[in-house]
Amino acid sequence: MEITIHKKRSVKEAGDLIATVDDKLYALIEDEDDKYPYLLLDLQTFKIIQNYDSLPTNQELEFDIEAELSGVYHHEDAEININ
Repeated sequence: MEITIHKKRSVKEAGDLIATVDDKLYALIEDEDDKYPYLLLDLQTFKIIQNYDSLPTNQELEFDIEAELSGVYHHEDAEININ
C-alpha cells in the first residue's frame, strides 16, 4: 500500500485520516443520528475502535489506538493507493 498525504493538521472534522508511527491508518467518521456521532474506524480491519460524543483530541486518539500518532490529515488532501 502506498499512501501520499498533504497538509498535516489536527483533528477538525469527520473525515479526517489518522496515521500512526507504526504505519496504521484510521478514519474519523460521523453518524449524525447517534448519541456518540464520531466513530474511529480502523481502515485495515474496518472495525469501529471507539465512539465519541465530540471530536477527540490527539491524546484521546493515541489512548484508544494504543499507538503514537504521526499525523492527522484532511481526507480531501490525501490519496491512498492499494497495491
